[in-house]
Amino acid sequence: MIALCIFCMSEYYTDRLANGIRLVTVPMPHLHSAELVCSMAVGGRCEPTELAGISHFLEHMIFRGTAEYATSTDLERAFEGIGGSVNAATDMETTCFHSPLHPDFLAEGVALFASMLRRPVFNNIDIERRIILEEAREDFNEDGVQVNPDNLMVGLLWPDHPLGESLIGSTETLHGIDRSKLVDYYRSWYIPQNLVICACGPVTRETFLQSVEREFGDWPAKESLPFPPAPDKFHPQPQSLWVQDSDSQISLQLAFLLPGRQDEGTLAVRMLRRILSWGGGARLSLRLREELGLTYSVEANCSLLDDTGYLAIDLSVAAENLQPTVTELFKILAQLRDQPIPGDELTAVTRSYLFDLEFSRDQSEAMAVRYGWGLQAGYLRTLEQDCRELQQLTPEYLQRVAKSIFSAERMRLVVVGPWTEDDRAKVTQIIENSELSRSS
Repeated sequence: MIALCIFCMSEYYTDRLANGIRLVTVPMPHLHSAELVCSMAVGGRCEPTELAGISHFLEHMIFRGTAEYATSTDLERAFEGIGGSVNAATDMETTCFHSPLHPDFLAEGVALFASMLRRPVFNNIDIERRIILEEAREDFNEDGVQVNPDNLMVGLLWPDHPLGESLIGSTETLHGIDRSKLVDYYRSWYIPQNLVICACGPVTRETFLQSVEREFGDWPAKESLPFPPAPDKFHPQPQSLWVQDSDSQISLQLAFLLPGRQDEGTLAVRMLRRILSWGGGARLSLRLREELGLTYSVEANCSLLDDTGYLAIDLSVAAENLQPTVTELFKILAQLRDQPIPGDELTAVTRSYLFDLEFSRDQSEAMAVRYGWGLQAGYLRTLEQDCRELQQLTPEYLQRVAKSIFSAERMRLVVVGPWTEDDRAKVTQIIENSELSRSS
């Protein structure tokens, strides 16, 4: 047993206003800055097909001026005046606005976010549309072909569903979003019941609650809309998508469908991801880079939604290295699912994980994600809980979870770059003959 992560005080406090707004206070008295985060329960999966990208568009428009701050520059300067630097991000389920700030100006920070979220004026929509169209072009090559592996993969995983659309949207959908559609979407989703506000740092629960009550307490409640559920069926066999591009390398993304973060095996999935792709002993980089020199960088990441998700492995290789890389990649995954993880390897990875959890106590952004996003996502886990359950993971349990994930029926492959038809035929044969296919 590894004696780390012993906590002697409450990690967080939650409160709820009468109108449904939820608050999370994470006291971190040892810090000299605070983090303030506002998370709305709205994202890509909420969008009708004809409005794909509207959640991200709306996120941009929230910065385009408010009733109190006429321009985005005025807003940015107001945040800078309290030590802040406001930013935002949109994913499939949430839109998150966040800024560091000086803890003495917590009330002012809350007031600024109230101005943004409650009183946007939707200025300069056409200018912001042009900016987003430029952002969207980064995902296409010179021929107008989609070459972003992430966008291609979600379309392969969830075809004909909002989860399978690009978060930015397309040229067609972006041109179809006007002021009335933005305002209607804003009124439907930017409501008190969908909002979680989190403050981390040298702040007190009482001061934070008073500030939020003063700025947000009179926001009228409104019935929230449900999230569209994930598809209840998927194609139970490996699928691949091959896209030609003139790049100097081939980009490969191999993904496996997951049941979602509410599944009991989620912590084990996160541990398997670290075994594959975390630190000097990570299996993917150790074999593919250090021993064989097939790639410069290889990473595994999890995208976990409430009721679905996927684990993806990303790498880029020279065209001549594609086939041997895929062969070795499947060997690594087959070993992980067919052989128990050696005890010394599990101990080392667990120890590294526990260190990272301990270090996160000094990172207000990490605490805001853990507790603010965690409350919003229905996945609020304390550091103590993660530490305890990590140390209870066994090689046998991790192997069972690996067997349930790394199967041919859950496999999806995206290949982008200067591949040949011979590459595609041989990679298809490698997949069909792999241990993952034979044991499915």
